Amino acid sequence: MVVVLWPRAGWSQSDVHNQVTVAVLEDSPPFSYQTPDGTWQGLAVEMWNIVADDLHLDTRFQGMDRPALADAISSGRARFGIGPVSVTTERLRRMDFSAPFDVTGVAIAVPYVPRGVGAILSDALFSAAFLKLAAGLLVVLAVVGTLFWVIERNRNPDFSGRRVHGWGSGIWLSIVTMTTVGYGDKAPRTLSGRVLAAVWMFISIVLISIFTGTVTTLLTVERVGTRIEGAEDLDRGRVACITDSAGAQLLAERHEHCQGFPDLEQAIQALVDRRADALVHDRALLGWALKQRPDLPMRILPGTLRPEYYAIAMPPNDPLRRPINQAIAEALDSERWSQFRFVYLGNQAERR
Repeated sequence: MVVVLWPRAGWSQSDVHNQVTVAVLEDSPPFSYQTPDGTWQGLAVEMWNIVADDLHLDTRFQGMDRPALADAISSGRARFGIGPVSVTTERLRRMDFSAPFDVTGVAIAVPYVPRGVGAILSDALFSAAFLKLAAGLLVVLAVVGTLFWVIERNRNPDFSGRRVHGWGSGIWLSIVTMTTVGYGDKAPRTLSGRVLAAVWMFISIVLISIFTGTVTTLLTVERVGTRIEGAEDLDRGRVACITDSAGAQLLAERHEHCQGFPDLEQAIQALVDRRADALVHDRALLGWALKQRPDLPMRILPGTLRPEYYAIAMPPNDPLRRPINQAIAEALDSERWSQFRFVYLGNQAERR
């Protein structure tokens, strides 16, 4: 089929018969993007070409971003809109959609930086969280050791004598009691000292558990490179999204803040630069980005937050809606469409 590329101009109601203006979402591979020679390609573009060929439509493509695409259709400057444009409640208030031609879902991408054991240990042990924990533990040891010295110094020769020596013996007893080493070279002899030692033993069990768990968490965070492992963790980190995307709308519905970026490239860069802890966006688009750049320090978490249905946007009650739906239904059952899906999505097409 030959698609006629008309000069850029706004569509109006004077466009009649087989001449239509189609707004195309820019820079959104594998669904819609423009090659250096000006040709539009992508899965959504291929579907439109099939529909236009079936309905004998001559197409004038006009590249736009997401907000501009919706405004163009609402105002009549474009009759149809294509790309990774999902059907959402908010968009249905402004425009209509054809039957879906692809189903995907909103997913979460997180940064991932493989690191050596030495770097992991170094960053974990010198992190602010670990240093605060260690400092707090030392303070508690000093307080308990001082209490041992105050209680035992008048009736226990191990804690008497020079003040520094006696206080040091109290600190030593505090340490060996907490670590359950129990060398036996220092021991409380008074009733109050023994009660303190017993209480300190039970408290130490809790403190050691907290200390061990915290260190394990720090090492895991440093190894994986993210604090977010699912939708329930999104409120714990800095979340990036694409402005006016289905992912942004989903986060707004969940009352979760996200930092909006105009396109996927900038959002991914924020993730790579660690200016964001997670990126919420379409799984197919995230997968395409990883396919084009396998070296990206990013991984996509399993599962989806919500399915997305990609369709052709159009004004409400457009007379071509039914013929377009029929053309889409026939295309989805064709071998030609299966080949297009494999070309643009690769193994992702096989998994659906």
